[in-house]
Amino acid sequence: MTEVSGDDPTAERIARNDAIFRAANERISGVAAEQEMQEGVPFLCECADPTCREIVVLALREYEEIRAESRRFFNIPGHERSDRPYQRVVARNDRYHVHEKLGRAGEVADELDPRVRA
Repeated sequence: MTEVSGDDPTAERIARNDAIFRAANERISGVAAEQEMQEGVPFLCECADPTCREIVVLALREYEEIRAESRRFFNIPGHERSDRPYQRVVARNDRYHVHEKLGRAGEVADELDPRVRA
């Protein structure tokens, strides 16, 4: 694995982009919970590609399991390639992959997570 320096602007850009998708997904999660929608919730892929508009369908329970760790994000299979070496895949299934940000990207993910700051 490539070592990621503490002042890597690419790592920061990738983490900030993922955090933008995460913020939108937090709003989606809130609306789904208000509407008592537990299954089949359409979330945005949280990959590093700022033009991605792919949808990942999750149960709220799945979303919360991923969100329990501030450095973890999800994306459709194959989209994790866009942010190597700043992440590692920690779980896979046929619908989505869960990846964890490393080094500076992980630090930025922590800093931008509203659940950590709360």
